[in-house]
Order: sequence, then structure tokens, then C-alpha cells
Amino acid sequence: MNKRFFLLASGIIMTVNLLAQNPGQVFTDRMNHIFQYVDKNKIASGLLSDYGLQLIEPEYFNGVPADSNYVDMDAWRMLYLGMFSSKINSNGSLTNPETVFDAIDAAAYTSGNDAL
Repeated sequence: MNKRFFLLASGIIMTVNLLAQNPGQVFTDRMNHIFQYVDKNKIASGLLSDYGLQLIEPEYFNGVPADSNYVDMDAWRMLYLGMFSSKINSNGSLTNPETVFDAIDAAAYTSGNDAL
């Protein structure tokens, strides 16, 4: 009985500790620590690629069409999320990804294109 209670209590405590951590906030805190000495006001675009979490390397998408840089909607969303997470100051004005994605989904729905 005591052993079962101890295992159950341990499991609950571990679960609560895991749920209390926000991975996004942990990443942001770490990036803020790494870039704490960078003068963020000197970044005119407001975006610093190394500051964000890049799910797809943006270097491949340089505006020159190639087989290796084809973008479908999922890739575009990941690129946008990476760009949004790269926002290091208020100089850049990017719309919240949820707002952008909802607008795209609404436009696709009204046009009858369910592929998005």
C-alpha cells in the first residue's frame, strides 16, 4: 500500500513539474540570455535569424527558383513561424502567426480549396 502510494505521488509530482515548464518560454529565456549584450536597437529590421527557432533553414529560400526551395503551405507556415520567432525588437512588424494562418484558412475555405 505505501509503495503504491509513493509511486502514485511521485508520478503526480513529476507530471506537474513537466507541465509547469513551457518549452517556448525556456527557449526564449535562453536566447535572451545568449543575446543579452547585443544592442538590439541597432537591428533595423527587428529580425535576427539566429535569435529565432528556425524549423526550416531560411537561407535556401533566396528568391531564386530551384527544385530545392519549393514551398508548399506547410513549409511556408514553418518559415513564417521561424521569421516571427526571430523578432528581437519592435522595429519589425509581423502579424501574429495565428491571425495570419486563420486568414489563410478562411480564404481557402471561402474559395473552396480544402488543400490548405
